[in-house]
Amino acid sequence: MRSTSGQDKAIERPNTVYKKPIISIIILAIVISTLIYVWPSLSRLFSADQTISQSQLRFAKVQKGDLQRDISVQGRVIAANSPTLFAPSAGIVSLQIKAGDKVSVGQKLASIFSPELTNRLSQEEATYDQLAIEVGRHKIQIKSSLLNNQQAIELASVNLEVSKVEKNRAETSIQNSLISQRELEEKVAAFKRANLSYRHALQNHQLQKESMEFDLKSKQSQLERQEFVVTDLRRQVSNLSITSPIAGIIGSVNIREKDTVTDNTPLLTIIDLSIFEVEVNIPENFADDLGIGLATEISFNGQTHLGEVTAISPEVSEGQVVGRIRFSQSNLAGLRQNQRVTARVLIESKENVLKVKRGAFVESGGGRIAYVVDNQTATRRSIQLGARSLGEVEVLSGLEQGDEIIISSLSQFNKSELISITK
Repeated sequence: MRSTSGQDKAIERPNTVYKKPIISIIILAIVISTLIYVWPSLSRLFSADQTISQSQLRFAKVQKGDLQRDISVQGRVIAANSPTLFAPSAGIVSLQIKAGDKVSVGQKLASIFSPELTNRLSQEEATYDQLAIEVGRHKIQIKSSLLNNQQAIELASVNLEVSKVEKNRAETSIQNSLISQRELEEKVAAFKRANLSYRHALQNHQLQKESMEFDLKSKQSQLERQEFVVTDLRRQVSNLSITSPIAGIIGSVNIREKDTVTDNTPLLTIIDLSIFEVEVNIPENFADDLGIGLATEISFNGQTHLGEVTAISPEVSEGQVVGRIRFSQSNLAGLRQNQRVTARVLIESKENVLKVKRGAFVESGGGRIAYVVDNQTATRRSIQLGARSLGEVEVLSGLEQGDEIIISSLSQFNKSELISITK
């Protein structure tokens, strides 16, 4: 058998003995360099309680500046003066207007036909006339009685003068023994009777005068009382013609033509379009901070107008307090009844305070926790917040100027102490 030596070919061995260590050294150097470069990140990653992507978070820096404490509330435009007119008495209503009509001051809007009130007025007027006649008759009786008494006094005075003259003559005659003692005594007794009659006539005149004046005063008092009754009924009858107390438009009519209404039935509402206010619903937790006279900014139709708080309701309804805001300007164009607006109430202004942009961290952390960002890590820190506005909050303690914090919701951190932030 032939050998295979003829098929064999000599192959040169490559010189790789020195190349393999060099490549290994290069690879090892690259690995070590990479580890050195990424080690801080790996260290943070391994030591962090949680890892969150940076795109899921919002950040803001703590800075110094002025802080305006304010709140934003929703409201609706209402007429500051929109009286509702009520039926002054029961009766049948006749309307002279309809909803949407423009009215002026004093214009007749409706009338009420009340037979009961009209008849009562006629009866009371008749009673008044009767009392007036009685007072007149009593005055005539007083004059007649006073005249008779005056006559009696004058007659008694004349009799007294005659008796006095006869008494004096009798006293002179008894000294000259021209009459008897008996005649003198009779003259003296007659003088006493005349004097007594005169005094009684005077007293009777005075008593009768006082009595008649008292009776007259009583009758005049009844007449005055009846006059008040008639005057009040005339006022009620005149009020059956309902007129407009202001200039505006008829907002709503609550009854129909020829409806029968009772006392104090709401008939219609008039809206004064010259003066508007804003009725706002304020969260209960801000109610104690608000006060009458606070400045406000009211936004509608792309414009902002100034105003001030004029009233705050003392009661809370469904977690909200109702307030009233009045525009500082008058005759504003583009306002409509029940139009929705946004109002910003300026509660207070603080100067040169630590502040940070407001975010969900205020509510989710209860205003006591913040995560301070430093080189792709966020560390939990206890803080204390002060005044809060729509866009910013005051920092009282726990943070310094220049600190960067996470202002998005903290609920996703699950109270972790250290958070790693990835890009």
